[in-house]
Amino acid sequence: MPRINQQALKTELAKRGFESISIKRELPGGRIEVEANKLHPVPVEGGETIYAPVPVSFSVALDAGGRVKSIEGGNPSPAAVADAARYIKTLRDSGQLATAGERQPASRPTHQIERDAQGRHILRRKRFSIS
Repeated sequence: MPRINQQALKTELAKRGFESISIKRELPGGRIEVEANKLHPVPVEGGETIYAPVPVSFSVALDAGGRVKSIEGGNPSPAAVADAARYIKTLRDSGQLATAGERQPASRPTHQIERDAQGRHILRRKRFSIS
C-alpha cells in the first residue's frame, strides 16, 4: 500500500463531520484505524439539542488514489453521548457556557454555543480556565 497522505485523509474526513482527527495505524487489508471527534446531536434538558464533539473510533478504506472508499464505525456510543450531555449540563451549572447573542455571565465562560451555517447549535471551546 502506498504511503498515506495524512493531511489529505484528514481533510476528507473533516468534510464528513469529523474533527480532531488522529490516525492511529494501518490495519491489514489496507484499512486505516482512526480516532476523532464527531459533531453529534446531544439532547439536553428542555428538549434542546446541541451538537457537541463526541469521541469516536473507526476504520477507513482508501481507494488506489488515496481517497476515502468507505468508513466502518464512526458513530458515538450511547455512553459517550450521555457523557456529552452531562458535560454540557456541568458547563451550564458552573457558568462556563455562553450562548452567542446572549448576555455573557459574570465569569468568563470557557465554552460557547454557536450557530453554524446549517442552523445547528454547536458547542465550541473558546478558552481554557486554570482552577
